[in-house]
Amino acid sequence: MKDLFAKCGFNCGHCVAYKENAKTKQDKQRGSDGWKKYYNFRLSLDRMYCDGCQTPDEENPVLLNPACITRRCAQTNRVETCAHCSEYRACMHELRVFSQDITREKIEARRRAPIPEKDYLAFVEPFEHLNHLDQIRASLKSKDIVKPEILSLGPKIAGFPEDLPFSREKTAAFRSLYQTLSTVASLSGNTYAQQLELKKRKDYLFKLLWTFGLSAELKEENGSHLVMDSETYYAQKLPGHLRTVVMNLEFLKRQGVLGEIVSLTKEKYGQKGWLTPMAWLRKEGWLLKMSFDDKAGGGSALKALQDYVAILNEKNDERPLKYFKKVDMNPLLDKEGE
Repeated sequence: MKDLFAKCGFNCGHCVAYKENAKTKQDKQRGSDGWKKYYNFRLSLDRMYCDGCQTPDEENPVLLNPACITRRCAQTNRVETCAHCSEYRACMHELRVFSQDITREKIEARRRAPIPEKDYLAFVEPFEHLNHLDQIRASLKSKDIVKPEILSLGPKIAGFPEDLPFSREKTAAFRSLYQTLSTVASLSGNTYAQQLELKKRKDYLFKLLWTFGLSAELKEENGSHLVMDSETYYAQKLPGHLRTVVMNLEFLKRQGVLGEIVSLTKEKYGQKGWLTPMAWLRKEGWLLKMSFDDKAGGGSALKALQDYVAILNEKNDERPLKYFKKVDMNPLLDKEGE
């Protein structure tokens, strides 16, 4: 099999679904069985076929993921792979626009068993895309690196209202909250893929913060913090993969918003009882805690979050969350002074 790298760094030439490797029913069955074994998902045999993402759109290729944003971004920037783009490190290593986080070590640790070399080469190595991209990048000269056209989409953020009808201390708390939310709203990227990834991240962060403000319980022991149970989290249809949650909590931490997943169950069989083998948060057995440090305004700003969400929710608009995403605090002007 020849190497044929996709835009994202997958090695299409070694993929079991690539057209040259999926010619017979037996080929397709072997590939489907291998993906089930190592990734816990299965494609029907009629879907075990792909022309490879380097095939031009003019040829109407059959692709496993025709809506792939990484492929579209690379096509827009006219780069052979992401490694050829000047935004490569920002996209793949920092923002992790596309990272399946697949390595032999992680899969063996999850399965608690070694992977036979034949299986590794067929079902794992083709998808170790960061390794492939790093190797491609190291082989390139400066003239091979393409600088994409920078996209600039400024965030729509309302200004902080003057003369709020509150005490100086409470106004300061709302201002601290405004600054934190504005940082989230200002997330912006330089490429198509970055923009889409950051939009998803902003949507998640705002919905998470909204849910904490609306439904979490404020506790004062060991410092002010909000507590949200797993049922409340999933009722809002928030994503449940551990890596997604941790990645977003790490971003909030840099803004002074401290989030923590707290396990309520004992570990079983070497796996955390609140996690599935594929690192998804279970429907029960854990909760989320959130607090604000001094940088984010402390406990007073945390209470301001609850007050702000309650005020927006009381407006009975069809979409109170839209004010929240725009960090529009003008509805606070309608409240009586305190």
